[in-house]
Amino acid sequence: GRAGEGAPTQLQQRCERIAGDRGLSPRETEVLAYLGRGHGIVFVASTLVISESTVRTHVKSIYRKLEVSSREELLQLIDEG
Repeated sequence: GRAGEGAPTQLQQRCERIAGDRGLSPRETEVLAYLGRGHGIVFVASTLVISESTVRTHVKSIYRKLEVSSREELLQLIDEG
């Protein structure tokens, strides 16, 4: 199961470490954290109050910087992070 939310979770720390290593922008780092929790484009867009196309642009940039081509690869990278 998931550990208690609240303090930065291991997931959050892994996302931030990966983001730092790969030069993600602060916004891309935020988007990455939501993707890592399994949230979709629509959820991220409404939570961050940005358009879905903006989220998609961030996702493409994240995939490029992390050298992954699918959500599965992304989650695997985060899990291993």
